[in-house]
Amino acid sequence: MSHYQAAPAHHGPHPAGPASHSGRAVRRPGTLTALVWTTVLSAVAAIIGAVLVFAGGEDMAEDNINDVIQDHPDIVGLPSGTSAADIKALSGPIWDEMISDRAGTLSARAGFAIFTAVCLLIFALAARKKAAVWARVLITISAVIALFPHLLILGDYEPDSVMWTSRAAVFAAIAAIVLCWLPPVNRFARAQKTTG
Repeated sequence: MSHYQAAPAHHGPHPAGPASHSGRAVRRPGTLTALVWTTVLSAVAAIIGAVLVFAGGEDMAEDNINDVIQDHPDIVGLPSGTSAADIKALSGPIWDEMISDRAGTLSARAGFAIFTAVCLLIFALAARKKAAVWARVLITISAVIALFPHLLILGDYEPDSVMWTSRAAVFAAIAAIVLCWLPPVNRFARAQKTTG
């Protein structure tokens, strides 16, 4: 018997994993799809909230201050029963400055939220095909950083529309962080790495 008859046929490198033995492509797990969509949802919610803030401008800031003064005058150091009209009548330039400061605070948070949202979108696109570890690490880091402006918003007396978009962004970001590291996503990423 010759060497060629005894040796098993060799068809290239031996792939790892049961799906690779049959030559089929590794099936994309639903958790990876959920990861991509929750990351996109977090980013879109943050962007919508930011657009609402930028579109509202100083009018939104003035409404926000009026609401806070009406509902919680003690927070801004005013006696109970003080109205926004009382303050506006007593201090024209101070009122304008207060509105301008509030608009600046809202805009700064919105700008930071947009920055982290864009990062999340980019890294979600990078992770969607192969669930690469580097992309999931960057999603995790971006999602954690994205929580900061939203937690500031949720801890403050922001306009209701901004509060709702921030809540959606926070819950979706936390879900994305969890989904990044679930076993099916890890297995898929390893299989993609071994099959090239």
